[in-house]
Amino acid sequence: MEIIKIVKYRTINPKNVNSETSPSHILSKEQLNFYQENGFLIINGLIDFESLYNLKKRFIHIAKGIVDKGQMTVVREPALVAKGATGEDVINKLQDIHYDDIFSTYVEDPRLLDVISQLIGSDSIVAAHSMLINKPPGTGRHPPHQDLYYFPFRPADKIVAAWTAIDHVNKENGCLFVIPKSHKKHGLVAHSVPSDSNKLYHGIMDESLAPEAERVHLVMSPGDTALFHPLLIHGSGPNVSKNYRKAITCHYASGQCHYVSVQGTVQEPVAREIEAEARRRNFHIDFVDSWRYKNKLVRGVKSNL
Repeated sequence: MEIIKIVKYRTINPKNVNSETSPSHILSKEQLNFYQENGFLIINGLIDFESLYNLKKRFIHIAKGIVDKGQMTVVREPALVAKGATGEDVINKLQDIHYDDIFSTYVEDPRLLDVISQLIGSDSIVAAHSMLINKPPGTGRHPPHQDLYYFPFRPADKIVAAWTAIDHVNKENGCLFVIPKSHKKHGLVAHSVPSDSNKLYHGIMDESLAPEAERVHLVMSPGDTALFHPLLIHGSGPNVSKNYRKAITCHYASGQCHYVSVQGTVQEPVAREIEAEARRRNFHIDFVDSWRYKNKLVRGVKSNL
């Protein structure tokens, strides 16, 4: 196995820069090259403690029913539901949080958008999908997968995920793992729901593409932010600790992206699943339109999405 040197970078925050015309968090050439070569990048301490505290407090208030969830989807961990867990102890994640007044402060954080714009090469940025992930004790693994499996828009190089640790993240509580350079090796591969995994999660059907020996585990501190390409194979382990593993994440796309048909591709099964779930909720909407409905322009004035 080739050894990948994992470095937690800090961005350059120059003085006397006009924030309207220039990014205030500038990635170095080394950082950009690392991301392009390996498919991921970690920036140390990008998000401050006060912001993280407000995000955590918002989640707890929603979990306790103090604040209405609005249009967000509350996803509960089936194994913990079966054990009778409630509240914060049973919620795996909140989905589609980018329209919430508090969670949107992360999704639209200028520091984060500065970094995103440099990775996707665009000043027009759309928030496509967002989550507050709680991962309480007893939560199972998230099998290796590629995020592009869920997205009916391209090109892939114009899409990037940001994943920020709210709590300390380590192997015991189920940190992320990545397969470096996998974004350039396989293209988009077939996914299914593994028999030993949460039914909420899809994973690559051929897990030999994510061998244990090649998994790089991302141990992170609060405020550290991982950014990764949508074709990068990644996942997370089970939370076998006694602590939560909160993180917040958003997938961004360039406003220059365009929708594609997934009919006859490896994505068709998930498209049918999403359409069936929409019908169950009395929404008659197709796969592409479900993404048009959710997308939010967070920088720039025009988007194809």
